[in-house]
Amino acid sequence: MIRRNPSLDLLRGLAIAMVVLTHCSHTAASVIPDLRFFSWHYGKLGVQLFFIVSGYTMMLTFGDNVDATSTRSFYLRRIFRIAPLFWAAILFYLILPAAPDQEVWAPNGIDSSKVALTFFFLHWTSVTAFNSVVPGGWSIAVEMQFYALFPLLLYLFRKRNGPILCYTLIAATTIVAKLVADSILEPHLAATLPANQSHLVHAFYYAWLPHQLICFGFGMLLYDYIELKNRPTKGTILLIGACLASQWTCEVAVLALLAFAVLALNIANPLVGLIGRHSYAIYLVHFAFVWALRTTSLDLGLMFLLVTSLSLCVSYFITEPLIERPLIRLGHDLARRTVTGSTKMLAK
Repeated sequence: MIRRNPSLDLLRGLAIAMVVLTHCSHTAASVIPDLRFFSWHYGKLGVQLFFIVSGYTMMLTFGDNVDATSTRSFYLRRIFRIAPLFWAAILFYLILPAAPDQEVWAPNGIDSSKVALTFFFLHWTSVTAFNSVVPGGWSIAVEMQFYALFPLLLYLFRKRNGPILCYTLIAATTIVAKLVADSILEPHLAATLPANQSHLVHAFYYAWLPHQLICFGFGMLLYDYIELKNRPTKGTILLIGACLASQWTCEVAVLALLAFAVLALNIANPLVGLIGRHSYAIYLVHFAFVWALRTTSLDLGLMFLLVTSLSLCVSYFITEPLIERPLIRLGHDLARRTVTGSTKMLAK
């Protein structure tokens, strides 16, 4: 079993802190100079930091072999890690009164088709479903798409000259995706949508996997440097070169450098690490607390601390013991049985 890496938990803690801070900044001001400016403009990059950590973690935990058995095991572990809590979040947000910004993401309201797409992690296919049923749910769709693609990427990575092919593919996808989205896809989609949905077009293509793939690529690159002790200079040049396509991708490169420093120096912090271990549940639930406190006059810093603390309590006392822990254990047990069964069949 892979030992938990405190530095990865620190990065997850930083990522969720950035996300919570940016959402609090939508309704709260701060006495700290420029804190709201930073939160509004850069806090949302916490999601991209999650993706970088995810790329690294998938490389670390997949296993030694890239075959049908290992792939089934990987998918079982990932599904039981992600799906149960996400499905609980669907129910939770359907029960809650309509969210203040729901009409932004679904101008015509939430219907059964949007719920069904979200349940099956296909909400990325719909411009009015990709972020409406579960707030922030677009990033979970991106994660699941990457999981679907990852065994193929890893298979390629472990071939002769595989790493450079992977980095080339990711860099090319980043550049081509931006060019195609900006010049063809966004104008075409905007022309086909009703006026009350046209504002969703840019966000929709911001939230698709080809746009976000560079983040996972940096995670794989960091794994190459730190775990494999390689010096993938060409891969680094390719990914950083692709980042010149936009200011946003340059910011992602800075995040990757931050992540590299934390991992290379084995930086850890117990409190931030604790928040990082509970970051998934905090991510899903914190929107409700932000909405509940939106009409208060709390300072941004105080609101951030309150939302983070309440969300951590929900995770620590409710979702982690009742949902995450037992179902993650079940997923690992099923994955282990898959590997054991295949081994016994080969032994016969």
